[in-house]
Amino acid sequence: MALRWPGAGRETCHGQGRASRDTPCGQGSSRDGGRALQALRESEEFRSHHVRLVADSLGVLDRTVWRWLQVAAAERRSTRRQRAQLEATEQDVVDLAYHRGNVSAFHRARRKEGPTPGIGAWRRAFARALSPGQRAGLASGERARRDLDTYLIREPEFRNACWEADHTQLAIKVILPDRRVVSPWATLFIDVYSRAITGYAITVTPGRESILAALRAAILTDPPHGPIGGVPSAIRFDRGRDFLAEAIGAAAGALAIEVRALPAYTPHLKGAIERANRSLEQLLLSELPGFLHGARDRGGHLVGGDAPLLSLESFVQLFAEFVSWYSERPHEGLGGRTPLEQWSSDPTPLHTVPAVQLRHLLLVGVSRTVGKKGIRLESRWYNCAELCGHVGQVVEVRHMPHHEEQVEVFLDGRHLGTAHLASRMSQVEARRLLDRRAEEARWLSRVTRAAEKKRRIVYAAMTEPGPARVVSALTEEAAAPLSAAQADAEQRRLASRSLVRPAEVPARMTRPLVIRGGAA
Repeated sequence: MALRWPGAGRETCHGQGRASRDTPCGQGSSRDGGRALQALRESEEFRSHHVRLVADSLGVLDRTVWRWLQVAAAERRSTRRQRAQLEATEQDVVDLAYHRGNVSAFHRARRKEGPTPGIGAWRRAFARALSPGQRAGLASGERARRDLDTYLIREPEFRNACWEADHTQLAIKVILPDRRVVSPWATLFIDVYSRAITGYAITVTPGRESILAALRAAILTDPPHGPIGGVPSAIRFDRGRDFLAEAIGAAAGALAIEVRALPAYTPHLKGAIERANRSLEQLLLSELPGFLHGARDRGGHLVGGDAPLLSLESFVQLFAEFVSWYSERPHEGLGGRTPLEQWSSDPTPLHTVPAVQLRHLLLVGVSRTVGKKGIRLESRWYNCAELCGHVGQVVEVRHMPHHEEQVEVFLDGRHLGTAHLASRMSQVEARRLLDRRAEEARWLSRVTRAAEKKRRIVYAAMTEPGPARVVSALTEEAAAPLSAAQADAEQRRLASRSLVRPAEVPARMTRPLVIRGGAA
């Protein structure tokens, strides 16, 4: 008879189902009690009531415990005898993967090849050889296997310790100014410590421009961007080519930001922003017209799909309001605190950069030709004093998408000026433009007068018959030294003694005698 110590077989499981041949039901405590009872039996203190106590505690008969003791003494073991069982080999696992993890299909294929154990034996063999995650991976792929993995917790200890960035195409349709219908993209930056969205950019086509614009908006802390912002210590993102662009690395290097490119196809390594993307769809997009993941009828058409779509400008306005609301919404991952509360409670000093020094983060968006009304961008006119005199010239316009108040104008890589929205231009900017126009007019008048004076033909004065002689006219500045030299010469001529005729020597004055060859 095989020994079945408490917790090792069907007799001791008491309605809990068939136990494993290797692991007892009692987790090892019953075996320890059995060994203690064996040691007590070998001593002089062993009594029958010890057996009764063990039987009562385990819910078995006394004779069962006596039988266990007999087997233990005869065979020197306190566990169940190991039975031969089917073991899955590496080739068996490969064949199971060939059948997509389907044990029934695997068993049918083996039966066609010849005699094989039953399907139940194979199921138990694979259950012993493979973990649930491995079996899920064979059946449904890497994502299913990953769902059964555990992960390390990488919670930052202070704000701006680490940001996460990502592109995501929004599940909504909007109308562009040219009446096209598109699904826009959102580029987001999120602070992992506070779960706050620090910056964003909405574009039709994502790229380096949207990343740099969103990064600039995330760093700025002045209205309308702040108060959450500053320069982070590190940013992690996936290996998208836009994020790996040289411009992104140069901008991050200029601000001493550590860039961490995560392995490809590992969205779980930036779970904070992936959760923010899901919240964006659940809390904002699902309530707007044009939502693509809404309910559908039997024909597969969206319920309410004929509702008027939002314009891109209206959607961006709603998105900005959502970002502000999201920072004041309690977050489960923060223990019920809001991202703004989590951010404000941390005393870590912020590293901020003035907006004027972040101008290099605005990548060139478009080239525009300066017109009489200024620069036309996205159906809006922008103008400034520095554009006076540049009508017809092609300039580079760098701007933050969907922040239409002002744009930066560059000419041949040199910052020309900041152009403001013409319809909202302040009186100060309008006065600067008018003053610049007046200054340009005065400059032209001054230069042309000087040129005309230089161009005028001057003839020399004639004091005797002969041909007329042309004298080049000099400017006032060039003629000043010559006039001064002539005045000096005239003074010297008037002061010369050669202009006075010497008088006769008076008779009373005698001339000295000169003796030749000797002294007087």
